[in-house]
Amino acid sequence: MLARFIVLLTIAVLAVSASVEVSLAQTVPTQPSSTTSGISVVGQGIVLAQPTTAHITIGVDLTDPSLANAQSQAAQRMAAVVASLKANGIADTDIQTVGFAINPQYDNSPNGSGTLRGFQVQNMVDVKTTNVSGLGSLIDAAVAAGASRVYGINFQAEDDIEGLKSQARDQAMQNARAKAEQLATASGVALGKPILVEESDTSGVTPQRQLNAAPAAAPQPTTPVQPGQLQVSTTVRVVWSIQ
Repeated sequence: MLARFIVLLTIAVLAVSASVEVSLAQTVPTQPSSTTSGISVVGQGIVLAQPTTAHITIGVDLTDPSLANAQSQAAQRMAAVVASLKANGIADTDIQTVGFAINPQYDNSPNGSGTLRGFQVQNMVDVKTTNVSGLGSLIDAAVAAGASRVYGINFQAEDDIEGLKSQARDQAMQNARAKAEQLATASGVALGKPILVEESDTSGVTPQRQLNAAPAAAPQPTTPVQPGQLQVSTTVRVVWSIQ
């Protein structure tokens, strides 16, 4: 009887020991193996372009105690502004209303007690022109016609933007190769073929300038507008194999 008990106890101990070993074997973390080696670099390409198109927001802002008068005067002024734009070569399709608002104006002074003192009417249009060099004269004519809001000048290069982006990509790849070759030489290895190429297209950088103008009673010098240059850029991340 004692011998049988010893045998059963031995079998139980062995079973528990095996179970612990299996459990430990299952919880031991394994380190991921890395078989990929190479040189990773980021290249940048930048192409400068002359603006060929400009967008600008022009409009009227008028306040009057009577809403009817405010609307009527704003409509008359805006009609004159649009006529001026067309007289300066802007097509109907290049004039688009982008904002119209009527805002009640209250007297918030201590003695005013929030009394309604009038209504503000705003009417804004986005204007597109390809005569970038004549933008200053266009602004002056619009202001003379009654425009009291001029802002958001946005220069663009619409002629061949995809071609400019293609040039920027070529420059970015050349820049990436030059960096990779330098690193390979410094590391004492030979550069192989690209095994990964990723582009981050940051597109064109369009400068924005804001102007606020009011109608002028006397003739003024032409408003100076400097379009500068536009920048089309992109970056690429390239991983090169090592030979």
